Amino acid sequence: MPPEALEITRIFMNKPVSILVKRDELTLQGIKQFYINVEKEEWKLETLYDFYETLAITQSVIFVNTPRKVD
Repeated sequence: MPPEALEITRIFMNKPVSILVKRDELTLQGIKQFYINVEKEEWKLETLYDFYETLAITQSVIFVNTPRKVD
């Protein structure tokens, strides 16, 4: 990641965990990204559950914008 992006994580996140991989070891093979537009906030968790039922996922990263949503 660019140094600027890492600096932003230090500013806005509380004790972030960094997983840094050397560029030559990084592969995008098998990595899939998804975006689901959900109209109402209260539908998001149920939509996530539905999404997980349709895919065989062993690992994932889900981005949220507040600690409350993580809980």
